[in-house]
Amino acid sequence: MQIRKIIGGTKGVTLVEIIVGMTVFAIGVLSLTHVMFLAMRANVRSKHVVVATNLAQQRMEQIISSTRYDNITAAAFPTENYGTIEGGSTNYTKFKRIVAVADSTNALGASVMKEVTVRVEWQDGAIVRNMQIRSSISRFKDINL
Repeated sequence: MQIRKIIGGTKGVTLVEIIVGMTVFAIGVLSLTHVMFLAMRANVRSKHVVVATNLAQQRMEQIISSTRYDNITAAAFPTENYGTIEGGSTNYTKFKRIVAVADSTNALGASVMKEVTVRVEWQDGAIVRNMQIRSSISRFKDINL
């Protein structure tokens, strides 16, 4: 009998203990839901970065492979605004693709290299995010040996 009183002779749980336990549980669940929402938001951002990278790479490959050196200009690859990029079943309405071309000339003023920048922008809520890739294209491929 003595041991039972020392360990705890009460039978059941009080209302205060239940409320404290539920409060601790609720705080834990709310913390986990917050972390889950942050992970979901990061997942969406990662998806947008991957799509933007693919769009930029696709445009860069078109520029490098399909034209002669003299035809590589920003005018030859106009800006594709939101909702105008086509790509099969994929929806690119949130993305905008911009091409910039800078000429490097030699001492005689002839163009010897072009630096091509492809920038893809997308809207993330009220923020406009972007990623870009650059490549240098030399005149060497037009020289006939």
